[in-house]
Amino acid sequence: MDDTPPLSPSSGGGDVIRRLILRALNENQQLILRSINGKHRSLNALLEELSRKENKPLSTLKLNARILKELGLIDYGTKDAPRPVRLTEYGMIVRTILKVDRNE
Repeated sequence: MDDTPPLSPSSGGGDVIRRLILRALNENQQLILRSINGKHRSLNALLEELSRKENKPLSTLKLNARILKELGLIDYGTKDAPRPVRLTEYGMIVRTILKVDRNE
């Protein structure tokens, strides 16, 4: 049995995980993950900006953000207790696996 860790560059496992994540997350979910940069005071501010820039329905982006939160990839506040949207530890791992640069 090979002692190479499954996600090491030489194992090719990282590429398998990357392809799996790309298939599991739709285009809108990937867009939201790429766009979280700590500059938005709320989820709504981020999604409204994305909706304008990308010409995507706000309701679609909100649904996809809720899915990302349920998956534990992002976190944000509520209407009564607003908090800036942020990537969770798992969201950062997924974004790293997808090779998405924070300054993209």
